[in-house]
Amino acid sequence: MKVYLVQMEVIPGKPDENLKKIKAAVARAKKAGAKAVLFPENAISGDYSKLGSKQDEVGFQMKCRDAEYALEKLSKGIEILVGSSIMYDDCMYNHYVNGNMDGWENDFEVVSDFQEYVLDKEEDVAEFCTGFVKENKKPVVYMGAVGTENSGKNIYALDGGCRVYDKAGKVAYRMPQFRECEALLDIANGRVKFVSGEKSVKPAEPIAVLHDALVYMIRENLKKFHIERMVIGASGGIDSAVSAVLYSEAIGAKNVYLVNMPTRFNSDTTKNAARDLAANLKTPYMVAPISDMLDAVCGSLAKCSFVRSDKKIKIEGLAYENLQARTRSSSVLLSIASVLGAGITCNGNKSEATTGYCTLYGDSCGVMCALGDLWKTQVYELARYINRKKEIIPVASIDVPASAELSDAMNVDEGKGDPIKYPYHDRLFAYWVDENHGLDETEQLLEKGNLCKVIGADEKYFKKLFKTKADALEDMRAWHKRFRGLALAKRVQFPPILSVSGSAFGGEYTECQG
Repeated sequence: MKVYLVQMEVIPGKPDENLKKIKAAVARAKKAGAKAVLFPENAISGDYSKLGSKQDEVGFQMKCRDAEYALEKLSKGIEILVGSSIMYDDCMYNHYVNGNMDGWENDFEVVSDFQEYVLDKEEDVAEFCTGFVKENKKPVVYMGAVGTENSGKNIYALDGGCRVYDKAGKVAYRMPQFRECEALLDIANGRVKFVSGEKSVKPAEPIAVLHDALVYMIRENLKKFHIERMVIGASGGIDSAVSAVLYSEAIGAKNVYLVNMPTRFNSDTTKNAARDLAANLKTPYMVAPISDMLDAVCGSLAKCSFVRSDKKIKIEGLAYENLQARTRSSSVLLSIASVLGAGITCNGNKSEATTGYCTLYGDSCGVMCALGDLWKTQVYELARYINRKKEIIPVASIDVPASAELSDAMNVDEGKGDPIKYPYHDRLFAYWVDENHGLDETEQLLEKGNLCKVIGADEKYFKKLFKTKADALEDMRAWHKRFRGLALAKRVQFPPILSVSGSAFGGEYTECQG
């Protein structure tokens, strides 16, 4: 049986636009001589869970229903399988047929789950489909859409990757990810034969797919936001460097403006790294020292006094660190972005979000947070992938200790940096967040002596960090207190996070304050 696969971009909440695409694809399928044409799940409406209150609009529901009726009329001479768009039954697919063709179900089955990209999606799809083949003894066609969705707080990629498993459970045909494509296949007697259209591809390595997913989400959603230019605070550190690369790939280097905003705490190492990154990417670059601005704020407030209180405003210590972060983002970057008609990005990662190691209305500002669902160790992995062919991100940005450089205690040239020890803490935090375990469970693992084994941390590194179990316990409890306390209050005010883990803050990982 000749089957036409359509990996289409589904536009959430736009049934009219989606129907036009579907009609055009059906016409091509008929011309190619297909007996059936297959579309992804929710191809008419988009995912209902990402439509907000629009899903309840009577007008929207009627448009979806009208689109389905239109497809019924279009099904003469060809069977059209399209993902259900109206939530009035539990069927995976609404099945349109002209009455002259039946029995295709004996040749293959169609599934269209796992639409959103996540890091372990490849394994999930393979396990599900091969299990289905083994149980039903016939090929399975996995249909995936491309495009992006958002929940109002998180952004998701639909990666496509449509594929067909033969009766032996092997992938006989596969489409590329993150772009529209079509193909005609012949599926009969448990065998799958490519006829025409998009040729089969091999799956890319996971880190490459992650990279492509982030670039895809950035590009497609900036289009939706009608933002053509971005301003990024380039500190010389790893997070801002990776963000700069991703945005440059998404919208073009000429549209990404890098700004280095040094104080006396910033080393020549990181300042030079920021400069070199801009040179490698060929992005516009500016150095905007902020020391005079900080002095002006501190001096001005020191001269002011309260009525009915003798409290003086002397900005020092943590308050001075926060002032630096807020001056950079809320004052400098947003002012530059306003002049350029651009947006700014939050460079924060999941490790910082978990612990609240960021400044509210400072480095947590942005129209989106590209790295917010990546642990710091994953950011480093992504940086190494970016540099796989040539040095784009300066080696200094990778080798220098991760540091906010907001005080003398964070001097990278002296080997000083963040209080988060990422090779261990990322594993601990992921056990809490990605795997949904509590503090009491990690305390028990520590007491039993198998914490590192269970969370996947390096035992030798752990022993270098902590001399005793009591030290490790104190550290664990301190971070968990932040995770469930102040950090939560910061996370709910984070910009939209690009979701890639299946447990992103603001989306799959749900929280309440209290």
